[in-house]
Amino acid sequence: MSDTVSATDLTEIGRQLFAGDLVRRSYDVHGIGTRLLTDSAAVAAAIDSFLSPFASGNNGTTGAGIEVFLFTTDELDERMAAVPPGASPLYDWGPLKFFHAGTSRFLELDTRARALADVEHRRLVGFIRRDALDSGWLVSHQIFYPLWGQLMKECGLYPFHAAGLTRNNTGLLLAGRSGSGKSTLTLQLVRRGYGCLGDDTVFLRQTGSRVEALAFPEEINVTEETRRLLPELAKVEKFTVDPLRDKASFELESLFPASSVSRTEPELLVFPEISGKDASTLMPVTRTEALALCMRFGFFFVDPSTAGRHFEILSVLVRQAACHRLEAGLDQQELERTVESLVSTAGGNRSLDEGMA
Repeated sequence: MSDTVSATDLTEIGRQLFAGDLVRRSYDVHGIGTRLLTDSAAVAAAIDSFLSPFASGNNGTTGAGIEVFLFTTDELDERMAAVPPGASPLYDWGPLKFFHAGTSRFLELDTRARALADVEHRRLVGFIRRDALDSGWLVSHQIFYPLWGQLMKECGLYPFHAAGLTRNNTGLLLAGRSGSGKSTLTLQLVRRGYGCLGDDTVFLRQTGSRVEALAFPEEINVTEETRRLLPELAKVEKFTVDPLRDKASFELESLFPASSVSRTEPELLVFPEISGKDASTLMPVTRTEALALCMRFGFFFVDPSTAGRHFEILSVLVRQAACHRLEAGLDQQELERTVESLVSTAGGNRSLDEGMA
């Protein structure tokens, strides 16, 4: 394969491999269109599940800011988005690796999938081995999402690894790695009346001098421990399970109707960690420390073209929000009260500021 292979070349290769009509889907994610074309009903179903709140029809004819072509094959060969010799490594995530060459970003998922994103033309083309289709999560989260998320940044929406909540117009982001307790705390707050933008990812967008968080409402992910902590989860009629995950997921609205919200301006930015102690502790952090933490959760690793702008948006975020570390304790009621007090104080301070304006 030539070093100069393009997304257009790969699309033509995929169309030659599959001569039939492609399955088409369209999504509108906060004003940014994504058009999906694939030869596989299983791939379409996986992306449909992932982007279901943003579906805008199935004919794929609406205007798209991003085009995605995903083809399936029995075996990958060198024509199918192989990383060119001159590409530079961006990130090594075990079996999942990223590279870049010029305006192209490459993804390799061991021997199961390859993909190329052309950031200039906002097109993603990928090839997936058919024996990898048993896991919808692998298709949506490890093959589709990383490069699609990069193309969303090219369109002005920046993914952030955080849960998003709001109450009484006070926006709260819980930013942290997987296993930091974001989903459990999100559910605890939602049952107390908070609106939810998502438990794992939100999009950030700058509007004027402020940053707003936009919803990305995937199904809520819960472990067996969370299901033991929250007896309400026994009422969930349908959990989604995947052979590659140790968590189950469910639609938040099925348990807490009308709990989803589409956007908020974050006034609080909290970095939770499970402490193992009984009591919870909140500790203010400096904006410099908060910015350093944000960069861990901002999906920087595939975006040389947008890293500077991404950094600027996170800088605005840590200036507009009060930033804290949260050592989450084992006493769940005390944990909820700790966060509630923080949110109430932020709301009270805003009301005071408005009254003095």
